[in-house]
Amino acid sequence: MRNTTSRERGNSILEFAIVASLFLVPMLAGSYELGMCLVKMLEVGQVARDANILVVRGIDLSQSDNQSLVVKTAQGLGMNLSGTNTPDPNGLGVVILTTVHKVSGNDCVAQGQQADNTCPNYEQYVITRRITFGNSAKLTSVTGNPSDTLASNGTLTQAQWVMDTGDRAQGFPGLVTLVDGTDAYVAEDAFDISSTQVFAAPRLSILYSRHIS
Repeated sequence: MRNTTSRERGNSILEFAIVASLFLVPMLAGSYELGMCLVKMLEVGQVARDANILVVRGIDLSQSDNQSLVVKTAQGLGMNLSGTNTPDPNGLGVVILTTVHKVSGNDCVAQGQQADNTCPNYEQYVITRRITFGNSAKLTSVTGNPSDTLASNGTLTQAQWVMDTGDRAQGFPGLVTLVDGTDAYVAEDAFDISSTQVFAAPRLSILYSRHIS
């Protein structure tokens, strides 16, 4: 009887070990991965919000020193060059900042046009500024890309965004409705979090966030 009982206990331990390896370990690993993903989502959202706040306050984020303010908030997301707060063009994240303007009649008149539909972008939503830092390969902006060449500080001239229909913003006025002659500020970011992946199975590896003000 004792030998039988010992064998049964041994079998129970073995069965538990098998069940644990097949079910409990993957469940724990999955919980860890889900938790890490949620934490990263919060961090990614915070980076976009902080970047937009700086833009609204008039901080010029085309300047590398000011970009470091945003990179600091992205600590742990792999956006910076090692040991610095400098954006890494080959890193794991990117921030895209866009100023969207609704063209007014006064804008058209300033460019020698009539304040009506004969002006190419009259009452259209256009991109007047675009700043990108980090690894630009990680994201294509949902607001589109201006067809004109940006200045070193990311701006387009009034002549460009009034006259060139290729500078129109996508997704407006669906996202935000503006009064003629006013601006909206869009901050987008995307980060590759595949390094937190536990399982080999494919899953969402890029987290995206957008903040508009």
